[in-house]
Amino acid sequence: MTKSAAMRRERIDGAAFGVIYGTITVMALLMAIEPPISQPLGVALAIMGSVFAVALAKAFADICDKTLAAGAPLDRSAVRAVWSHSRTVLFAANIPALAFLLAEFGFLSGDLAYEAARIAAFGILGYYGARIGWRLGGSGLFALLSGAGVAGLGLMVSLLKYAAH
Repeated sequence: MTKSAAMRRERIDGAAFGVIYGTITVMALLMAIEPPISQPLGVALAIMGSVFAVALAKAFADICDKTLAAGAPLDRSAVRAVWSHSRTVLFAANIPALAFLLAEFGFLSGDLAYEAARIAAFGILGYYGARIGWRLGGSGLFALLSGAGVAGLGLMVSLLKYAAH
């Protein structure tokens, strides 16, 4: 494995917390939307706006936590590090929002965009689950089972989040 491939994998794995958290948020948002989709741009903006608010809330909470732990204000580099970690939540909104933007411009129907967004969110969870399975078990079967397990658990957490809100 080349050094750049290893760095890329490290970045992907390092983003897991934010991407998984953001994906569960996106899945819960999609559950609140019922087809037919008549305003795909509004859906895209709602997804991006909601996930951006989650990223800001995560960063704010992290800054408050670190400030309390340090007993002093954080310096600029610490705040940048917090944002760098928090912004990974935004990745989860990209593909679903893109699907709705494609619908807005007539490349997809609103309902097809909805299904594509749901599949993309489920696929992201499955991908990270498979990464976990591969790292822990080293076999394709374990990766497949782990991917299905993480995607299924993510769906259940999304259902709980949707029901609670």
